[in-house]
Amino acid sequence: LRGRHFRPFTFGGYKNFNYLSPARKMQKILQLIFVVSFVILACRASSEEEMQDRCFPPDEDPRCRANGRRYFYDEDKKRCKLFRGCWGPDEGYYSMRECRSNCQGR
Repeated sequence: LRGRHFRPFTFGGYKNFNYLSPARKMQKILQLIFVVSFVILACRASSEEEMQDRCFPPDEDPRCRANGRRYFYDEDKKRCKLFRGCWGPDEGYYSMRECRSNCQGR
């Protein structure tokens, strides 16, 4: 080690550029929880509205000649049942089980 010059080093603690105080860590965690919760609630709200729309049959079109099979919720009988007619791709359910799990009891 002869001939080398060393500079004195003073340890300043752990507070470097990537250190977060416990309060700052908690703030970051709470911000993340808030954002994730907001996204989950927003997604759930839109999917529940969409699901409710799928539970009920659309208005009948007198020009319809199709005989498609879909299951919808019958509010009068409080159960899912088979309807025949013209349906869009996002209307009704293809199975009784799917209709029951999404529409009954809501």
